[in-house]
Amino acid sequence: MIVCSCNFLSKADILAAAEMLQREQPGRPLTPARIYRVLQVRAQCTVCFALVRRLVMESGLAVTCPEPLGSGSEDERDPALFA
Repeated sequence: MIVCSCNFLSKADILAAAEMLQREQPGRPLTPARIYRVLQVRAQCTVCFALVRRLVMESGLAVTCPEPLGSGSEDERDPALFA
């Protein structure tokens, strides 16, 4: 199942990244911006963010916190990803 057609990300890609983030930093909310950052892609239209949040919640991983659509400002960013 393709979740993000802008970056051609599948459900498996999203959940694998979310699981990795949860293992590395348990208890920290999983947001689409963090998931996209670990996948080394940049959110473009952000239409998929609601679906990403739902997939993470349904998988039983840490509940995502609300963030404005297109937000990526929660922590330091790799300038190379956002140039």
